Amino acid sequence: LYDWVYALHTGQGLWAWALILGLAGLCIPVFWASGFLIWRQGGARVPRLADNRPAQRADTLIFVASEGGTTWGFAQALHDALTRNGHAVHTAPLEQFQTPESARQVFILAATYGDGQAPAHAVRALDRIAGLAAGPVPVSVLGFGDRQFPDFCGYAEALDRTLRAAGWPHILPLECIHQQSPQQFDRWGAALSRALGETLTLDYVPRIPPTFSLELVERQDYAGGDVGPTAILRLRWRDSGLLARLPGRGMPHFKAGDLMGVVPPGSPVPRFYSLASGFRDGFLEICVRRMPDGICSGFLHDLRPGDSVQAFIKPNPGFTLDASRRPVVLIGAGTGIAPLAGFIRGNARKTPMFLYFGARHPDEDFYFGASIRRWLDEGRLSALSMAFSRVKEGGGYVQDALRRDADRLRALVAEGAVLRICGSRPMANGVVEVLNDILSPLGLDVRRLRERERYAEDVF
Repeated sequence: LYDWVYALHTGQGLWAWALILGLAGLCIPVFWASGFLIWRQGGARVPRLADNRPAQRADTLIFVASEGGTTWGFAQALHDALTRNGHAVHTAPLEQFQTPESARQVFILAATYGDGQAPAHAVRALDRIAGLAAGPVPVSVLGFGDRQFPDFCGYAEALDRTLRAAGWPHILPLECIHQQSPQQFDRWGAALSRALGETLTLDYVPRIPPTFSLELVERQDYAGGDVGPTAILRLRWRDSGLLARLPGRGMPHFKAGDLMGVVPPGSPVPRFYSLASGFRDGFLEICVRRMPDGICSGFLHDLRPGDSVQAFIKPNPGFTLDASRRPVVLIGAGTGIAPLAGFIRGNARKTPMFLYFGARHPDEDFYFGASIRRWLDEGRLSALSMAFSRVKEGGGYVQDALRRDADRLRALVAEGAVLRICGSRPMANGVVEVLNDILSPLGLDVRRLRERERYAEDVF
């Protein structure tokens, strides 16, 4: 062993292995630097809270589990409201869970990551809580998640089950909030006010991640008929070069189906638009319908080439596609075509993709029409089925297109196809009903496909 180690260090007779070890040693500073950046980013997600009392002198404690940092915005609103009402409040990450003698009530605000998983910083918190003896202090759980995931709010539910099984009391039963809804949070706050016998004003302001500057380089406008004008906007980031690709610098990586958040002038609340492009395309593309009195849609529609906008990326991992070779069924209507067009655009491997698209009129709202036909010719799209509801013999709605193609859909699902649906909630509900009918001979339905992570929606 000594001779072998000596040979490695001196390179005698093993020069190739010595070279490999030397290069590996040079990677150590890179690991140190990248680890430091990750640590800095994680620390930046924990806000500095005004009047955050020490845990041992607080009557109310709030513990937070958040993967991306957005749950901290709700925690801060709750912290501030309770402080204004005269409570001594301590707020901290969930891994610091405790119930000191001064505590009278405890709240856990917990986001769910992925398939029912805990946020990275709180992976051991559940085991720690399970090992504590239950006390008389009520512990209430408020969950945050996204219903498109099979295990919506799964981590918050696991926390609540563990607390109740151990005998911890609560002020309010478990409540789950979908996609950081301020309206649901307000309703939970009203219920908490009644339970505490005091008036709480939850002034929730979404925490906006760091933004980057985008320049509009091209736009394609559609009349849109009676639903209003729509535009496809193509934007590029201004930072370029190697520094722009380092962590924390320049444009973050993104996929088609991720979301672009825009904070319009005069409003603190971001609006999200599904991306029809990926990082490798070199641009961001969104499809925006101008809504009546819409603050953000009006702002975006008024942009002209050369104008800039501040935006950020919100990952949408439950909806984006992986590199699987399984067939893909894409179903969309109206502006919901945007992420589906992005999936087709990025299909350089020519994975079998089948698009079902519904709109009102082919001349007014067949968004990405020319590109879709080109992708069909290139083999990026295997088949296209369309339905136009305002045209005589136009085929009705996208649900009708699915019914007409029931045999092929059953065959694709039997082969292991994954499905992605994007559009309005009523459209998605109609699609679910049709798919359940079509798939019943296979002993399958949408619920089972969701559980197997083969079905996901991005609806509005």
